[in-house]
Amino acid sequence: CDGEGWSHLVLCFDKDLLGPFIAQKLNMVWTPENSTTIGWVTDQIESVVWYEDFNQKSVTCHIYLEKGLNQQYLSTIFDYPFVQLGVDKIVCPVVSSNDKSVEFVKKLGFEEQARLLDVFPTGDLLFFVMSKDKCKFLGEKYGKVG
Repeated sequence: CDGEGWSHLVLCFDKDLLGPFIAQKLNMVWTPENSTTIGWVTDQIESVVWYEDFNQKSVTCHIYLEKGLNQQYLSTIFDYPFVQLGVDKIVCPVVSSNDKSVEFVKKLGFEEQARLLDVFPTGDLLFFVMSKDKCKFLGEKYGKVG
């Protein structure tokens, strides 16, 4: 992530670079003490997944996506919480007015499990959840058995 070789795909784990970037993109406050990130970088930051509030059972994630994803990145962003952290569930909060993000997390396999009404000026806060047993990105197709 040092800027060299960004003409091709690079998995990036530099939370000092990626954390403030995704927080700014999502209009949130970066909290490095309880967070980590995984980014996909080419000549620019293409995608970042921010994980926070790991509690042994689950972890919360926020996703920023500039372009499409590839199998290596998908495998990595789901391997980290389900295999490395060993959580049973990933929780992904999304504002209901963000139609693009709502459709994207559904396409990944997250399911809406809770909704807080009128907590944002633009709508509700939706909580999408994916359990390990329903994650389609851990199989052999994605290079992981888990």
